[in-house]
Amino acid sequence: MYKTGGVAFDINANRTNGRTTNIQFMTQDTGSAKLSFSLTKDGTPLPLSAVDAKIVLLYEDGSFYKKSIAITDKVNGNAEYMLSDEELKHYGTVKAEIKLYYANGQALATSFFTFSIAKTLEDQNIIPTADYYIDDFETLRDGINHIVEEISQTVEELQKKFANLESIETKDGAQQKADAAEGNAKDYTDEHAKDNAKHITAAERKTWNAKETPSGAQDKVNAHASDAEIHVSAADRKAWDSKETEDGAQDKVNIHASNTDIHVTAEDQAYWDDMTRQFKAHNYNQERHISAAERKTWNGAAIYANIMLKNGAAAGTRTPMYAKWGAFLILRGHVKTDAEIIFGSIPAEYAPAGGSVITVPLSGTGGTANLIIYDNGDLKIKYPDPADSSKMGGGYYLDVVVGFQEGGTT
Repeated sequence: MYKTGGVAFDINANRTNGRTTNIQFMTQDTGSAKLSFSLTKDGTPLPLSAVDAKIVLLYEDGSFYKKSIAITDKVNGNAEYMLSDEELKHYGTVKAEIKLYYANGQALATSFFTFSIAKTLEDQNIIPTADYYIDDFETLRDGINHIVEEISQTVEELQKKFANLESIETKDGAQQKADAAEGNAKDYTDEHAKDNAKHITAAERKTWNAKETPSGAQDKVNAHASDAEIHVSAADRKAWDSKETEDGAQDKVNIHASNTDIHVTAEDQAYWDDMTRQFKAHNYNQERHISAAERKTWNGAAIYANIMLKNGAAAGTRTPMYAKWGAFLILRGHVKTDAEIIFGSIPAEYAPAGGSVITVPLSGTGGTANLIIYDNGDLKIKYPDPADSSKMGGGYYLDVVVGFQEGGTT
């Protein structure tokens, strides 16, 4: 039992900004949350042979997953992906896209789409941490190299800031200088108040007042008080008080430099080299991997696909479908069509060599007609001569099994 969300893609170069789907899974959908994909190109199924298909998932909490998806039908371009229990914990809106890597070096990317994961009542208190999962080594190594470059740039920026910090007065140093200046001024004032020799007489005051008027002195005082270049404002003091000290900045650099979670150690490099060796050994292990012949044998079960209807033909009570099983072509379904026209087609490789003519029943009348299968895959209904017009219009049952003959004709 699965919750299946279907997404269809048409591979082309048309501009798109992605799309939002109505697909929603729950955090408790254990082993049942499945995404199903259908890929076409120019209106026909996109073959998925010799393809390594990946899905890229970006969650709201910053988690990032890049994992392989299962190809369920290579001929008709169908694939699926089952969300793990760990992925379902990252609730919220999820951005996703499909990437196809072909064996010849080509790659295709679909437009991104979104779906959502909602918390159940019993999961209201879960707080997932950001998680990263990449199942191919090259992408993982490129990501780590990018992080190392960013860290190196950050260290260079910090070193430049340290040079500026060395010329900035610390809060404690500025306070000590201010306290010392205040103490010197107080000592000088007390000493001056006790020293009568330093006080002026009325005559001296009169002489000095003749040199500078009170208003002139006041103007100088006012000019000095309003000089913003030599005085410290409240905003300046607040900004200087918030500066990082040299010791504090150095402590942060030391903590960053010793963080082995973000730096690559020799042990990490040795581990990745060993992983590369194991991957190559696994990639060329013919006991664990299957051959094309083995895959063809195991894919022998009948897999149905829809008949491509043409010229106004329509599905009746059941969708017209076809499949190849062993040495037989199997047709199923109910079609409504006019006689004597090509009403549909199947791939030419599914048609018997030289074509075939099969008798099929009319629906609801008891009559019969001839179904012609051409060797190019075209399908047509042909009545016996003369045609019985009273039996037309009800549709035709295509429930037939045709012996499949490969090779040429004589």
